[in-house]
Amino acid sequence: MSVDLKRFHATFFAESYKGLDRMEADLLRLERDGPDEELLNSIFRAVHSVKGSGGSLGFREIAEFSHELESVLDEIRKGRSSVTPRTSELLLSALDCLRSLLRDAERERSPDEARRTLMKDVLSELVEEAGLATSKAAAVSTSREPAHAPGKRHIRISFRPYPRIFYSGNDPLRLFRALAELGELNVKADLDGLPDLRHFDPECCYLTWTLELRTDAPREQVLDAFEWVKDECKLDYTELDAPAVPEADSGLRLQRRKLERRQQDRRVSGRRAVDLETQEQFATSIHVSIEKVDKLVNLVGELVINRTILRDLAENFSMNRLEQLTAALAQLERNTRDLQESVMAVRMLPVSFVFGRFTRLVRDFCQSSGKRVDLQISGEQSELDKTVIEKLVDPLTHLVRNALDHGVEMPEVRRAAGKPETATLALHAQHKGGSIEIHIRDDGQGLNFDKIRARAVERGLIAAGSEPDEAALTEMIFAPSFSTSDSVSDLSGRGVGLDVVRRNLASLGGNVDVISRRGEGATFVLRLPLTLAILDGMSVGVGPETYIIPLSFIIECIQPEPGQAKSISGRGAVFEVRGEYVPFIELGRLLNTGGAAGVDSGIVVVLEAEGKKVAVLVDSLLSQDQVVIKSLEANYRKVPYIAGAMIMGEGKVVLILDVNAVVRSVRD
Repeated sequence: MSVDLKRFHATFFAESYKGLDRMEADLLRLERDGPDEELLNSIFRAVHSVKGSGGSLGFREIAEFSHELESVLDEIRKGRSSVTPRTSELLLSALDCLRSLLRDAERERSPDEARRTLMKDVLSELVEEAGLATSKAAAVSTSREPAHAPGKRHIRISFRPYPRIFYSGNDPLRLFRALAELGELNVKADLDGLPDLRHFDPECCYLTWTLELRTDAPREQVLDAFEWVKDECKLDYTELDAPAVPEADSGLRLQRRKLERRQQDRRVSGRRAVDLETQEQFATSIHVSIEKVDKLVNLVGELVINRTILRDLAENFSMNRLEQLTAALAQLERNTRDLQESVMAVRMLPVSFVFGRFTRLVRDFCQSSGKRVDLQISGEQSELDKTVIEKLVDPLTHLVRNALDHGVEMPEVRRAAGKPETATLALHAQHKGGSIEIHIRDDGQGLNFDKIRARAVERGLIAAGSEPDEAALTEMIFAPSFSTSDSVSDLSGRGVGLDVVRRNLASLGGNVDVISRRGEGATFVLRLPLTLAILDGMSVGVGPETYIIPLSFIIECIQPEPGQAKSISGRGAVFEVRGEYVPFIELGRLLNTGGAAGVDSGIVVVLEAEGKKVAVLVDSLLSQDQVVIKSLEANYRKVPYIAGAMIMGEGKVVLILDVNAVVRSVRD
């Protein structure tokens, strides 16, 4: 009897992605903290697990690549090779390659040749770094002609880098290694440009080099090695002789060099070597603790008992058993609520699922930019609904990149300002009422309001002579296509970031606030509901209609007295709450609901959202219930000031108030 292995695929991919995420975190810790036997063993076990499971399920390419990677890790684990910064970089690149193999296998497609060659490149470099003579290294080396083969051209290159070449992350030694792979290389350094020690800057380059290369590689391939430094140097290329012999077939090496540059480009941009779509892999499944499962089973057992009692009462009902029926129905309500809470708990995931990915992003950014950033993460065990976490990835990524690119200064700038050269980027999550707050804080330069004002005038968002306050200028950064960058970089400059952040958060029923002090840094505060599926709500009557206000936004309900509501000419109305005046809104008028009660006979509900309070007038308070949210936009169309809808027991559709939109209407 044949066994259908496909039924095990989903589990394999979920476990493998989880293992590789753990491996990446361990590699970054290993790079930061130095050799650690337990970390090395954990990294090795992750690759070994992928190899074994992949091989048993027929994923040959995954098993082969994992086996080669496992061999290198085994040498490191046994102490025969050490973890250098270059080895760490190559291991992270190999991890990215393995992720891409998993993704291709999951989608039942073969890796393209470019990616396959990149994987071989990474492995061969790892093997050379570890000093191993594996079959992979042999296969690569036999594909190259000997350096002393006849018919090679003699090339002389004068390489004069600019002093600030190191600031762009370039390294002449890496360039020389690339040229050495093309043939026989002789390097001569010119020391005449070295200053005396009093004027020596260790971050500047004072050397120039004369390179003599004997190779059969074409001119384009030799010059390709200088592609990344062509704007950082002066270069003279001369062919001293060019024998008329057939050029050796070096297509594979040319492809490998291009792939290596492409890989470096991905590192410079602070992104992984695989597509960003791999960030969403955790969304396909969730892991549930056995305690949560046991609780569900117990609750289902309680429901079965309750169903039996109700069935018996229905079959043998009499008025003297009415009290038993009432008690059974009350028990059913308690069991249903407990079951609902337990099911929702199954969907809850820690925020670490999002925060964990930024360690790699910050590390890659620092290597490519020259900035120094210490990432601090706290509150990562705070839990959120799985659907909220999935949609939170993009806004958080935009904000972290924005802090790195716009907020954090270069070390020399921070030093001149009296700050530590290493900046701090802090990510913090905490529960607050029925929602969660996420803080993204940096101690960089803060918002440049002068630059924001100038760019807003340039864009026509404000008049040239106007002087908006800092709150209004802060709002400008969320305008579509707004950017203060003078040039486009891999992280920012196109103006597609912060407006996307606000739009995505609004779709989650959340909002974002900004706190900034010039020269001291900026904090972005995200407020989100814990779940998008169910919330506690207060049903209120407004004329003939019923609306639901999420309970987490309600501070208090007040029976208004004469004089508490006051009109302000041209600026609406306010309501006095114990000496504090807050904006006053008649909900019936805002939603165009006819027949609503006036302030003399209604109820005022005080709400708080986005750090602001507002007093809303309704006719009556009806009941407090848990609400199952349905999207109104997906099933009908978007309605102003409405976040969604629910269906009552009798089939009536009741609208759920978008409190954030109501508060923004007052502010606007």
